[in-house]
Amino acid sequence: MNVAAIWQNIEDFNILDALVVAGIAIVIVFGVLALIIIISWLFQKGIETVEAKTNILPKEENKILSTDEDAVIASLIASIEFFKETGKEPEIKSITKIGD
Repeated sequence: MNVAAIWQNIEDFNILDALVVAGIAIVIVFGVLALIIIISWLFQKGIETVEAKTNILPKEENKILSTDEDAVIASLIASIEFFKETGKEPEIKSITKIGD
């Protein structure tokens, strides 16, 4: 079936031709939607894989970071100052709270 011939002879356009065109359009739309779903699923799996490998959980001795906001700020400031003075990457091994 030639689409150009259908449009030239619009009088001969019957219900079967309309159903074929509609069916082809529906298949194309669902195919594109399936492709979008698969691509987004793959991206989500890739993001989850990267997050799983880069997730940094604090050690038991550093649990203070999850409860004390001031400890987080203090450790960040100390890290920045260390980097400014030495030019080396800081590595925080433990954080302890001294007094209240």
